[in-house]
This record gives sequence, C-alpha cells and structure tokens, in this order.
Amino acid sequence: MGCVIPDTMTEVIKYTQRFLKLGVDSTLEESKLAYDEMASCWEKISDNTGYKGHILCVEAFDRAMQAKDVYSNPRKDMKILDVGAGTGGIGEMLKAREYTNVDALDISQEMLNLAASKNLYKKLICAPLTDKHMEEVETAGYDVVLCAGTIVYGQVKPGAIEQCARFVKPGGLFIFSIRVDSFDPAGLGFSEKCEELEKTGKWLQMLKERRELHATPNEERFRYCYVITYKILQ
Repeated sequence: MGCVIPDTMTEVIKYTQRFLKLGVDSTLEESKLAYDEMASCWEKISDNTGYKGHILCVEAFDRAMQAKDVYSNPRKDMKILDVGAGTGGIGEMLKAREYTNVDALDISQEMLNLAASKNLYKKLICAPLTDKHMEEVETAGYDVVLCAGTIVYGQVKPGAIEQCARFVKPGGLFIFSIRVDSFDPAGLGFSEKCEELEKTGKWLQMLKERRELHATPNEERFRYCYVITYKILQ
C-alpha cells in the first residue's frame, strides 16, 4: 500500500496505516517497511504537515556553533552524523552552510537512495538505530550527531539514546528532537535514560526547548517536540 491515496478529484498524500500503527511493540522490520513504503512521498508529507524537525535541529546546531561555552572549536570539516537522515533534510541544510564532512544513517535504503541522488553525504549507512552496540558506527567517531524525529516510541528503544552518545567524541555534541508524547510519559523510558546519562556523567544538558514539530499535524500527538542539546563529557 503506497502513500498516495486517490480521491475523487485529487490525490491525497497521507501517512500510511503501517506508519501510523507503529507503536511500542513494533519490530525493526515493521519500522523499516513503513519507511521504505513512504520514501517516495516523504518530503510531500513533510511539507503538507509543516514538519520542522530538521529545521529545529539545525537551528540548535547553529546556536551551538556560535556559543563558545557550548562548542569551542567549530570547523566546516568537523565530522557530523545525521541519524535517521531520511531523504536528507538535515544534509541539505548543512551543505548550504558549507559543512563538508557529513555522514548519514537510516533504517530505510529507499530513503537513503533519494538522499544519495542529492550528493549531500560522504557516507551512507543503512542500519537501524538500536539500543545495542552498533558495529556500523565507531565509538567516538563524530564531533556532532544530529537526530531529527527518529528517537520516538514505535521506532527505537530508549537505549538508542545511549548509542547516539557513544558515537560522539568527548567535548562533542548530540542534538536531537523527540516528540513530547515520547519524552514526557513516565514509563516509556526516554526521559529516564536522558536523566541517567546525566547522573552518570556521560553528558551535560546545554539546551532544552519545547517547540512545534508539525504546524498542521495529521494527529495532535505529532504537534510538539523537545529539542535537546547535550555535550558529551566522556
């Protein structure tokens, strides 16, 4: 089932039922299929719903690059990983800012194929973001990791946050957006994992903002997110 659904007069582009049904018990294979299925119209859906995740993450990145107490040595060739890169929204914004050393990680090869056609990334890694050690990404291999919209229930487990932190060199940054309906509810584990990593000295929170993620969401639970910047300490 594709994501273009014929109407009597026009074609209505929507999230697929497979995507909307992703929940806490969904498998990695279900998530992969959902994103492969939607790759061809992902950008149109993002436009229709006023999606801002990539914009919010890069805005936070820009602020961090301008604040010496957040990131002391910004360079255009710093090594950046775009986690959950999709079709390349963050990659396009970084390229416009003349960053030259950006890699992409995504569960969907169909999404990465579209990103590849734009010549945005040095390396494309097709792998799911998991809560286990990921051999595809080296420890402390990146100066900055950006992640828009991927850390959410139904797609990854809370331990995936720790994997993203592992990818970053000490002194580097992890910047991500996470929907409010994933972060706030007690028991889902995302806010608890963030607190655990701060208490154990893995990272220090530099910024947290509640922002509008979709201006015209398909469902109200998609409207708001937090954008959080952490400095990796060890």
